[in-house]
Amino acid sequence: MSTQALAKLSYDAAVRALDLQERAIEQLRSRTGMLLAASSLTASFLGAQTIQHANGVHTLSALALVALACSIGLCVYVLLPKSGFVFSLNAARMYERLFEVANDEDELHRRLAYWLESYWQSNQDKIDDLGRYYLGAAIALLLQLALWSWALAGSIS
Repeated sequence: MSTQALAKLSYDAAVRALDLQERAIEQLRSRTGMLLAASSLTASFLGAQTIQHANGVHTLSALALVALACSIGLCVYVLLPKSGFVFSLNAARMYERLFEVANDEDELHRRLAYWLESYWQSNQDKIDDLGRYYLGAAIALLLQLALWSWALAGSIS
């Protein structure tokens, strides 16, 4: 394989990786919206039934409300716009930085691949953080579901 082909393949792979990251964030936010809706519906149905049957809020219901607040808060954090993600190159900056190697296509692709890789790594750290917040929201939803169910079962019997 020639160095020119290797440089072009590396550049193409770096561009594809950034595209996949952007799509991953869109999917994470979409799933987070569903999680937020599920958390709200759980509280609406199970929470309302539990509070009605128990004639007020008791310890398990209060804990379920805390889990609801955690789930909603974490979901909202994931859904809020975030700065610092980079999914494309600034054309003017790229032109200025790569002008000196404009006649060397191998070097041009090599530098672009390293440049895009640094963006990918920076983005990935932020995406991993958002994934942890999503996981926390999912756990809070499961906890909320268990607490509402337990409180409802105790108030019916």
